Amino acid sequence: MKKMIGIIARPYIDKDGTKYMGINENIRKSIIKKNCIPLIINSVDYYSIEKKLSTIEKNFYKKIIDMCSGIIITGGSYWYNYDIFILKYAIKKDVPVLGICMGMQLMASLFTNDDNIELNNSNINHHDLHEIFINDNTILKKIINTNKIIVNSRHSYHIKKANNFIISATSPDNLIEAIEMPNKKCVIGLQWHPEDMLDYDINANKIYDFFINKL
Repeated sequence: MKKMIGIIARPYIDKDGTKYMGINENIRKSIIKKNCIPLIINSVDYYSIEKKLSTIEKNFYKKIIDMCSGIIITGGSYWYNYDIFILKYAIKKDVPVLGICMGMQLMASLFTNDDNIELNNSNINHHDLHEIFINDNTILKKIINTNKIIVNSRHSYHIKKANNFIISATSPDNLIEAIEMPNKKCVIGLQWHPEDMLDYDINANKIYDFFINKL
């Protein structure tokens, strides 16, 4: 039986004011490429950032996550209370999680009240291909098995510290590019977008294969 991977949808409003919940198409296709089933995790209601979850909503998300072999926390401009709840519940249940771009930033901010996100101030273009350095003695180093790779970041903000996570990779200007949680099957956050690189990049495939194999 194929494994099912939950992908958290993002709310957005088009130019006509119509409300939608959607996911990145390349993330959806990346799951299919790895012979798994993508399950879009929609919000129970259309959310504002401040909206709190009811008990009914929390139970809804628990049932959805219990159906999934893994969870992908996708990129975006904002995270919501359902993102936070889903991530905390998945970590508690030791469900493999892959956080991409903003998803990684959410991970690093999950267990702190500090303002952990700040604007990039660097000569490096973090909206283009650039080099990053993989730290020794990390899960990511075991996956990639090399000291540096080229990634396709496209972010204007970064995390200041990893908090409960280990820093797996940094950029030449010392921005945190990857984090991981110790003592879990697979809780990895990446500032770049491996879903866009699967057709040509061996390292993107190594990361996805590790995530899938932990499901």
